[in-house]
Amino acid sequence: MTFLLKAGDITGNWEGMLTVQQNNLRIVFHVHKTDSILTSTMDSPDQGAFGLPTTRCSFGNNRLEIVATGLGLFYQGTLQGDSIVGTFHQGGIPFPLVLKRSEKPIFDRPQTPREPLPYISEEVIITQPDDSISLSGTLTLPDSTGIFPAILLIAGSGPNDRDETIFGHKPFFVISDHLTRNGFAVLRYDKRGVGKSTGDFDKATIRDFADDAAMAVKYLKQRKEVDAEKIGILGHSEGGLVAPIVASGETGIRMMVLLAAPGTTGIEIVLDQNEVSMQQQAMEPENIEKLQMLNREMFESLLTWDGSENQKTALRDRLLNLWKQLPLLVTLKMNKESYLRSQFNAMIKPGYRSFLAIDPAKSLEKVSCDVLAINGENDLQVPADKNLAAIEKALEKGGNKRFELKKYPLLNHLFQESVTGRVDEYGKISQTISPEVLSDITNWLKKEVEVK
Repeated sequence: MTFLLKAGDITGNWEGMLTVQQNNLRIVFHVHKTDSILTSTMDSPDQGAFGLPTTRCSFGNNRLEIVATGLGLFYQGTLQGDSIVGTFHQGGIPFPLVLKRSEKPIFDRPQTPREPLPYISEEVIITQPDDSISLSGTLTLPDSTGIFPAILLIAGSGPNDRDETIFGHKPFFVISDHLTRNGFAVLRYDKRGVGKSTGDFDKATIRDFADDAAMAVKYLKQRKEVDAEKIGILGHSEGGLVAPIVASGETGIRMMVLLAAPGTTGIEIVLDQNEVSMQQQAMEPENIEKLQMLNREMFESLLTWDGSENQKTALRDRLLNLWKQLPLLVTLKMNKESYLRSQFNAMIKPGYRSFLAIDPAKSLEKVSCDVLAINGENDLQVPADKNLAAIEKALEKGGNKRFELKKYPLLNHLFQESVTGRVDEYGKISQTISPEVLSDITNWLKKEVEVK
């Protein structure tokens, strides 16, 4: 017997088993409703991945659709009785997936703030002057009567929500909560095309994200509860690329915190990440060197991408050549066509190409506000020594002597106390962010604005 549910009735947790190359992987979608808008997150528990953000969730005519553009996947299914029967697509490959209601997995995330919160939390909408983009966010205020220094949080790469939700962790919620309890107004927002924010995430570039952040700074300046002379910005990972662009172009930024921010070019960052990945797969050094040379040539070719058929053909040829150079033990674990298609689709996105092209030194050299740049020694995504040194060099070249750098032992890219620093460890760690880091950020900001 098939029956229809209202949009609100589809909310809850839906779990199914995905079979990929003879491996079974649990998939869990968490569907939520706020007002009339459906949102969702996804878990892949067997891969240690929790709270993965999605970009769109809809339910109508008995049909559920969930899209996660940043992950290159979407799900379409039809409600049949107490199940949703459908297809899970990733990298252009369809896999049958039947979902059933389930109890929400228990996350051990003790730092996630719990209600009631001892401060004001206000839902806000920030709009472009031409109304082309509207960002939905949360502004937290210590109370309703004072005037406070304010911090804008700028999330890292991918379709991040306002909490920068990843693997069940909510780093920006934790940071916002800690800062607000210590006297700061804090604004965090869903990136364009994510959650309740409008716009197209897939077409957005680093410059677009910088424009969005600058728009959020202007919004803070207009709030009567905010001291417009004491506004700071905090960027994590790719957000640490965006923050210097904003700070170098927007007047009135008093301080900037960079968390695991790139100091080298986008190409260098991606090459470093690829090298770590290949080392983890136990590839031979001479093979890594050969593959890295091919990667660099391919990345540099994307800097002049115009989308012509000739360039599309050239990119496909480069990817095919790269595939042929991969060790047999690596290619046996992957589907060739799926690999080539997913890599091609990811590389031609404006956001990816703009990341490759960026040189953060150009913005850092123009930053005149006070800067705190920190990183973890176990960061495998933005290596600490190389990038902190590059940030220091750029600031000094620009004549900025008001900065502090710090490197933390055992902390990973999320600033969790870690063992390996690998991405697959993030979801297994209960800690969201090191208390020492939270304390250091807060104390540095307090010193900057002389908060009593």
